[in-house]
Order: sequence, then structure tokens, then C-alpha cells
Amino acid sequence: MNNSTLIVALALAAGLAATGTALQAAETSSSPSVQSPTGNRALKVNDRAPDIYQRSEKAITDWRRKGLKDPEPQAQWVQIDDKYVMVMITNGTIVEIQPVVR
Repeated sequence: MNNSTLIVALALAAGLAATGTALQAAETSSSPSVQSPTGNRALKVNDRAPDIYQRSEKAITDWRRKGLKDPEPQAQWVQIDDKYVMVMITNGTIVEIQPVVR
């Protein structure tokens, strides 16, 4: 393989690697998430929220005033950092994540 072919192959490989990284970053940023207050990970829809968010004292009671839709049966809205999170009371599954509008 001569030098010019090698340079073209390396440039092509670098271009493909950069494109893959950009696409992967776009996929991750499109799904809403919230930082877990009890661990160093992002929580997404269908993840299990920490147990404390299944308790009634964490429930947002004025969710309509905050512009949130009716919680699903057996679910409640809670606030985790700068996000409103709908959590199933029965198993802690995250149903929906909405940003806090200020």
C-alpha cells in the first residue's frame, strides 16, 4: 500500500469515527433524563426511581397548576432536581420526565 492510499484510508476512518460519535451523542441527548440523587447515574423513562419517590410525602399535589398532565393510575408526580418525574407508586418505574418550567 502506498502512502497516498494509506492517508486516504486513515482520513476516511477518522471521518467515520467522528460521525458515529456525533450520532451517538444526538441519540443520548434526545431522551430526557434526571440525575439520581442517590447514585451517580442518569435516570430515564422505564428506570426505577429511588424508593423515597414512591412515598406520598414526595408527591406533588398541585401538579395541574404546574402544567403537568393527570398522573396515570397508581402513579404520582415528584420533583427530582430540575425535573418533574411521574413515578409508579407500586414499583417505582419512571413513566415520564418533564423539565421544571420557571
